[in-house]
Amino acid sequence: MNAVDSIKKYYPFFFFVVIILLSIFLFQSRATLKQERADREYEQKQDEQNQKALLDSINSTFNKKLKAWEYSKDNYVVQKLSDLEEYNKSLADELKKIKGDVISAIKTEVQGDLGGITASTGLEKLDEETNYYGLTFKSNYKDNSFEQKLEGMSKFYLIPNELDKTWNIKPDETVFDVNYTSLKITYGFKELDDKYQVFAISESDKITLNDLTGGYFIDKQPPRPPTKPKKWGVGPYLGYGLNVNNTGNLNFGGSIGFGIHYNIFQW
Repeated sequence: MNAVDSIKKYYPFFFFVVIILLSIFLFQSRATLKQERADREYEQKQDEQNQKALLDSINSTFNKKLKAWEYSKDNYVVQKLSDLEEYNKSLADELKKIKGDVISAIKTEVQGDLGGITASTGLEKLDEETNYYGLTFKSNYKDNSFEQKLEGMSKFYLIPNELDKTWNIKPDETVFDVNYTSLKITYGFKELDDKYQVFAISESDKITLNDLTGGYFIDKQPPRPPTKPKKWGVGPYLGYGLNVNNTGNLNFGGSIGFGIHYNIFQW
């Protein structure tokens, strides 16, 4: 059988293989275009998220379940630190000074205001000859998230006026022996239906957050576990190996066809 007769005989098979190959090529091209479109939509959504974070202000609500105040604000989501410069250059410049790769960052400005406080006092005589006295004071405040301790002494002299028989006060110095402040705040990131937010939780109504800025770098997430490669497959094949010809004899040659295969090794 010559080459022309072989082509005529196997023409339907060759045509079938070509159709299969074209279908696979078109399917791969369609999958590539679909992936590119999904990437563009993802980048657009990411930019919208960062624009919201740039313009958003801090929201404060009382969480009844936690019995605490919850502060929240849209946060930045970027691929890498250099992308953050487009939205918040000051934060990006600050994070550049950090050694190592930054995974996420939260920047806050916290204010604690106890308002008018009352301190216990006591008078102490420091030096009787010079009429040197000290007025001690002590103020302690504590709730579940805010604690402050102030202890010290205001020192002064009592100077007698022999002419009018009065005493004049000459202030000396005020010394703080204890100046302790403790704040307990929980920070984190949360995902809502259409955006990501940074949040802070405090049980004290004496604490106010004046700034709450968050940045999350998504390319620093832990890598996904490797997927197990598939062993079985179906489709056209093209190869060279040991074949059986029409007479039943074995010989080496090329082959083309469509079938089911199983992968023993992959590289």
